[in-house]
Amino acid sequence: MYLFNDDLYRNNGNADLKAGNLYNRLLSRDGDRSPLVRIICYCLLPNHFHLLLEQLKEQGVQKFMHRLSMGYARFFNIRNDRSGRLFEGPFKAELIQNDAQFMHAPRYIHLNALDPTDLDWRNGKIEDWEKAEALLDNYEWSSHRVYKGLKEPLPVISRSSFVDLFPTPDSYTEFLKEWGGRYKYAMDI
Repeated sequence: MYLFNDDLYRNNGNADLKAGNLYNRLLSRDGDRSPLVRIICYCLLPNHFHLLLEQLKEQGVQKFMHRLSMGYARFFNIRNDRSGRLFEGPFKAELIQNDAQFMHAPRYIHLNALDPTDLDWRNGKIEDWEKAEALLDNYEWSSHRVYKGLKEPLPVISRSSFVDLFPTPDSYTEFLKEWGGRYKYAMDI
């Protein structure tokens, strides 16, 4: 995501796929970037992914998504000695219409990492928050960890993207709990 979110990036062919080569190249030019979008949050799952993006350049979302899906498909195909399409169809986008939707998006996106578990987050029935939080904290394919104040290897997410919503990691955690256990909290009142 870091790589393809740069209007200045030009594909360096298979040389970019060699271990360490790309990572070192990216770090050496960190200040020399022209982002297409602001990535507010993400969760990458085995068969799909969720992103909350703010467009920074004209056609930025489309360019970024094209680069991301094509680049990942190419990487996956090379790594798995296969060819052909990887994704079923074009990406689906939903425009955020209001503040309530914008506020809800990060928790919905991050809680998706709990889908393979027995935690019933979609129905607001998480009772074991210790287990849920441990799973989310250890899931490395999500920006949840950044919202919790942990560092990420490459700066995909900027803290300034969400600091107004969640000034502290604890305020973010409470926000997750409020929705994921909403029926439990309603019964306690």
